[in-house]
Amino acid sequence: MKNTPQHHTRRAALYGFAATVFQYPDEAVVGDLQDEAVQDAVRQAGAALDLETEVDALLDALDGVDRDSLEPAYNRLFGLPSDEGTYPVVPYEAHYTTGEEVNESQRRIATVVGLLEEFGLEISDDFDERHDHVTVELELLQVLAAQRAVALDDGDDETAVRLARAGATVLDEHLGDFVPAFAHRVRKTVDGGGTSDRDVPETCAVYAAAADLAAALVEFDEASHPDPVSPGTGVRADG
Repeated sequence: MKNTPQHHTRRAALYGFAATVFQYPDEAVVGDLQDEAVQDAVRQAGAALDLETEVDALLDALDGVDRDSLEPAYNRLFGLPSDEGTYPVVPYEAHYTTGEEVNESQRRIATVVGLLEEFGLEISDDFDERHDHVTVELELLQVLAAQRAVALDDGDDETAVRLARAGATVLDEHLGDFVPAFAHRVRKTVDGGGTSDRDVPETCAVYAAAADLAAALVEFDEASHPDPVSPGTGVRADG
């Protein structure tokens, strides 16, 4: 792995872009996704990390997309229940990792909240989703990658190691199982294998491509991160 500020800045760019896709597509979100400078940075990051195929697929899917075309796709996948009262795709980690175990679900959500607080990620008051939403957890890895880039650039090896282990823990205990299962569900629904027979808007391809990118990025990181800290020891250097 290239343990350089540039490498982790690129990781942060990809995690951040994928996280943005899974936010509710208001004008600001769509504007960020269509920003040429942002797309150029994401394209360069994808090429540098050998994720060019996934990035290009997502940017191609976003071509010409606006709020009016993306909002129905978001609602079709994540926002409105089917005739049976179920959601085509659930964007919350606990759904994939704990099922009906309420106590374990609450524990996992609390763990995510603790990590958000520890590393200074504040959730906007306008964000009405649970804290184990895919956007939140992808943004957490974005923040860890960005802070790691800064630590390395400053020569702060101790902080960089702490952040590396924190990222490994998030992958091992949260996103490593969640994101691939989530991506499979998104792709299955978009390709017509879901439980509902409602039409799937063409712009659902944006979410399938973003899920594919997120899954590929998680797989890439799992292969290159250090071992996570032992359960219960925390992620602080002095823990």
